[in-house]
Amino acid sequence: YYVSPPDPSWPKAKQDAYVPGKGALLFTSVHEVYPGHFVQFLHANRSQSKFGQVFVGYAFAEGWAHYCEEMMYEQGFYEDPACRLVQLRDLLWRACRVVIDVGLQTGTMTTAQAIDMLVENVLLDPDDAAIEVKRYALTPTQPLSYLLGKTLLLEMRDETRRRLGTRFDLHDFHAALLASGSIPPSLIREELVERLL
Repeated sequence: YYVSPPDPSWPKAKQDAYVPGKGALLFTSVHEVYPGHFVQFLHANRSQSKFGQVFVGYAFAEGWAHYCEEMMYEQGFYEDPACRLVQLRDLLWRACRVVIDVGLQTGTMTTAQAIDMLVENVLLDPDDAAIEVKRYALTPTQPLSYLLGKTLLLEMRDETRRRLGTRFDLHDFHAALLASGSIPPSLIREELVERLL
């Protein structure tokens, strides 16, 4: 992990708020490392397809990590209620990203309105919100890919569970899902059930 220390010129309260709590660190580890991006890219490197090894589609990549956050909650991993609170706050943040991304790219939302949305709804620090919005403006469709991808993966999981019935196994589903690499979910959907049968 690379963690930039807080600016020593900031007031003590701002420095303390800058350092994430235990819940945020655990939650970030689930998203970024295990079973999130790190595991995802290990599988992508082993993909049978060169396309699957080198292509990274935002909807799957960010969707997988965001899906893992929810899946780990479903599996009982977050024992501390603070972790669940961080997860729900970040879910709200991802929902705001969808609105902001579309609004910025279509010209129906100003930068100031986007910053205000993050400050008022997600409780981000105004400086952090400004940095986020600048990134959103420079990376169209990436900010909305978290929630979109998670939603698509949950749909595929539910669809696969319905099709396989009692033969559905979560571990096998994840292995089949990750075997294609980080290609768009619509392309994975075509191969998924074949791998599980």
